[in-house]
Amino acid sequence: MVKPLIIALASCLSLGAQAADWDFLKSEANSQLYVKSYSGVLLGSQSHHSDNFDLWLINTGYQYPVQDDVSLYMEAGPAVGTHSEQTGFNISSGVRYQLSPSLNIGSQLKQLEVNKASTLLELNTSLLLTPQLAITANYGVSAFSTEQSLSIGVGLNF
Repeated sequence: MVKPLIIALASCLSLGAQAADWDFLKSEANSQLYVKSYSGVLLGSQSHHSDNFDLWLINTGYQYPVQDDVSLYMEAGPAVGTHSEQTGFNISSGVRYQLSPSLNIGSQLKQLEVNKASTLLELNTSLLLTPQLAITANYGVSAFSTEQSLSIGVGLNF
């Protein structure tokens, strides 16, 4: 129980310095660095139907623009389950396409390690509410089993 709380606290502290001044949400993003927090549900062999969610993912990532509207990206972070023994990590990389100034779609390959390894192919979308604040959603299917995932989250671009 202590380990997931420490991970969550450390992640919140990293955002604390930025959250003290909300004016940064109104300005343009200068860098390609971002932080995303997801609440996810695993549908399939690891599913816990009595839980509202199975995992919290708090990722830090970097995107590299290869064209005006196409970026390659990589993100990683801790994965914390609803039970104290369910902790691990996730790492993913993918391609993101900017459909409009406020809407991105993409695909990614994710490695999720919580109790057992899962490799997921995911489709994702981000709706930018401001240049630095986004609502995100991911849907993934496992490459090697019947496992599926659905996650919804918030992203901050710096």
